[in-house]
Order: sequence, then C-alpha cells, then structure tokens
Amino acid sequence: MKLLFLGTGAAGAIKTPNAEIKPGQRRCSSMMIDGSVVVDIALQSFDYATELGKDTSAVTDIFLSHTHGDHYCKATLMQYAEAATQKINFWCHETAVPYLHLTEEEAAKINLCTVKNMQKFETAGMTVTALPANHVAGPDEQPVHYIFEKDEQVLFYGCDGGWFRCDTWQYLYRKRIVFTAMILEATVGELPGNFRIGEHNTIPMLRLLLTAMRENGVLPRDATLIADHIGVPPYDALKKGDYGLLTELGMIVAKDGLTVEF
Repeated sequence: MKLLFLGTGAAGAIKTPNAEIKPGQRRCSSMMIDGSVVVDIALQSFDYATELGKDTSAVTDIFLSHTHGDHYCKATLMQYAEAATQKINFWCHETAVPYLHLTEEEAAKINLCTVKNMQKFETAGMTVTALPANHVAGPDEQPVHYIFEKDEQVLFYGCDGGWFRCDTWQYLYRKRIVFTAMILEATVGELPGNFRIGEHNTIPMLRLLLTAMRENGVLPRDATLIADHIGVPPYDALKKGDYGLLTELGMIVAKDGLTVEF
C-alpha cells in the first residue's frame, strides 16, 4: 500500500482554502491510499491532492470516519464526485447519514454506502472492516475506525478515538488481527490532564496501547506505526517537543504531503 497524507491536523487545524495554507500549518484530516481511495475529506483535501499532481479522476472510493468538520466537508465530497470518471462509492456509518446534509441532487452524484459496526466488505480491491470508535460526533452518530486489507498488507486507520472501545479491542484480539501498519491519533500530546482524554490519545496512552497490542500478538515489532491527527495550538505537539517522544515509541510523525509505502 502507498499512503499519501493530505492533512494531518486535529480539530482546530486550519479551515481555510488550500491556497491560504502557510508553511508549517497542518490541514485537516485526509489520506489517500494507492491513488484511488481517500479516507476522510476535510476542506483542503481535493485541492491539495491536485496541487501534489494526483489524478483525482481515479478516485473510486471515499471512506468517512465521522462528520466532524475536520474530517468531513460536503463541498470537498462534491469536488471528488465531479472529478471522478465513475460514480464514487462514499462509505460511512449508517448513523452518520443525517449529518451529511446532502440534498437529493448531491446524493444522486455518489453511491452512498452505509456500514455497520464490525461489518466486513469488499471494494476497491480491498477488504475493509468498520469498527466502532470511542469518539463523539453527531448526537446519534457512531464514529468508526477502519481496517484495510490488500495484498497481505493490513492497515489500521484510527484518527479520533482514544482508547479502543471494549468491543473493538475484543474483535482485534479474538480475530487475531495482525497489522502491517497502524495510524493512530496523537491529538493531545503530552497533556494527560487535558479535558479531551476521554476520546483522544495522549502520548502516555499510546505507550500503554502499543505495549498491550505487542504483548497480545496484534502488533508485530516490525509494523509501521504512524502518529496522525496531531494537535494544533494550544495543544501543538511540535511546540512541546512531543515529536521526539513519539519517535521514541517507534512512530513516524505524519505531516502534510508525507508518503509512506509498505
């Protein structure tokens, strides 16, 4: 798999058009897989992909973790839909649909595909599993993590969620899922007293989580680990030196435009 990070900031990241992004600023969450799949579609996702020379007409599937504004922008969804050479499959949890705020005309431009907790399905040459995340979005919405499996590579995408929900962890453990790569959010950095600790990771939480996964056979020692959804002011990890702490955990610190292949 080849990953391209189109945005790596947490809530509070820059929510202005891509042209206004300054060096060092983080765009909102978005990632491309193998040039044809996009995960989360925040404001600058399409324009940045275009700026980087990616063929957005080749995108066949978009996956949404939840409808918070740093992960979902309806205008961006329509940009991808209008550029595609075929109708895009847009995947989201069934409870997210009311929060998409799509008109009938907009909904007609995509294939709206809903998923349920623990559901496994095939698309874009991959096997995908949706797992419930420990995060709050719309009042009745269930945010999700995704597992992407392709060519014997197994990728976990978990931006927003803090600790795993018990049922998600039991699924990983009992199914003996073994990851090739994991993307885990590091929103709060080294701020264990922050009010968002219930639904976002701190670095001490990541340290415990990675240890538990390794000890229980979910995470091999040679797996690729990526810290994403990095906090921005006043939680900016860069200003507190947390990037070094993440590196000590064996994690690559994602940045906008980063490419990782495994």
